[in-house]
Amino acid sequence: MSSDSTMQAGWRLMNFTNEVSSTLPFEVGLSLFRVLQEALHNAQKHSGVERIEVQLREDSGEIHLVVSDLGRGFDLETAMQRRGLGITSMQERVRLANGTISIESKPMGGTTIHVRVRWLQSRIQRQPG
Repeated sequence: MSSDSTMQAGWRLMNFTNEVSSTLPFEVGLSLFRVLQEALHNAQKHSGVERIEVQLREDSGEIHLVVSDLGRGFDLETAMQRRGLGITSMQERVRLANGTISIESKPMGGTTIHVRVRWLQSRIQRQPG
């Protein structure tokens, strides 16, 4: 099932694309939700843009969550040295779901967060057509 929607949360516009037709295990879904929640919070707080793209899709035995904006961006090394827990928290949640996370950002160049979680199709229930 594929669905696209645009939501407005206060002043922020989010384009959400869902291309997942499986029901994920609770732990995986919760981890992805919490990463998305933190990514949206950070974008709202720091990016300076009004539009965020969110994509959730299945591909080659993996679930992909991609959150991107064209905002201020940041230096990842500097952010990792700060005391905040946002990036560390996202990394830990993804690790617990046996996934990987990549964060690409540069000052004035926007940010993309890409989470990949490998899943076993036999453990996931398909949603009815």
